[in-house]
Amino acid sequence: MTAVTAASVAGDRTARMALVATDPAKSDAKLKSLGITQLVSEFSTPLTNEPLRTDNLSNGAAKITGKLVLPGETFSLTDALGPITTAAGFNDAWVIVEGEHVQGVGGGLSQLSTTTFNAAYLAGFQDVEHTPHSEWFTRYPEGREATLYAGSIDMKFKNTAPTGVLLRSWIEAGRLHVAIWGTPYWAVESTTSARSNVVAPTTVHSASPTCTRQSAGNPGFSVTVTRRVLLGGALKETTSRTTRYNPQNAIVCDPPTGKG
Repeated sequence: MTAVTAASVAGDRTARMALVATDPAKSDAKLKSLGITQLVSEFSTPLTNEPLRTDNLSNGAAKITGKLVLPGETFSLTDALGPITTAAGFNDAWVIVEGEHVQGVGGGLSQLSTTTFNAAYLAGFQDVEHTPHSEWFTRYPEGREATLYAGSIDMKFKNTAPTGVLLRSWIEAGRLHVAIWGTPYWAVESTTSARSNVVAPTTVHSASPTCTRQSAGNPGFSVTVTRRVLLGGALKETTSRTTRYNPQNAIVCDPPTGKG
């Protein structure tokens, strides 16, 4: 640093630097010692026909690929993605904000959240934080999906295995994939209940300035997902979570009312 400072005010602006050999922070030997040897779990979800949304997913997949999660560490999807901005290469696409379908930067990244959540779920890792969508979409498993909203909603899991894990994500054959590599440790059994308290969609009128017309979709319902985590054939944990989805009502946009 001294040589650079001196060169900044010298006539030829040349600094002579000595090269010092150092070991890389993550050497091959270090990675091998973490037990990252084989596929632990993988999950995929189908893409939609929205190119900008798919581009967001491709960008997000590249950002989480190569992320290393050490034993006992917690992975945060929003941290891994970095700023979800147009400057970071994300597009405007459809998101749900307070029950309305509107355009927002990074639209579609909830699919990456859902796919990553399921890969971690099937690996047996601890669910630290996830928030289901308010509505159910057929591309996701009932009761096993996670939305994402930078600054307020994250998806986190804790690596509860004694070995490190490495994430990889990619798009292939019309699907988004997330794979977790490491050493298989936990065995997972998952069951999903039948739907209950089913409510058919209806028609709703809205005078919101951001209203977007939509057709009726899936019904609202409750569903319970139960996961059993085993080690060496012995049951170590059983967790159940019930999710309630709102019906996807038909939306009719009325002219905004105002005082004459």
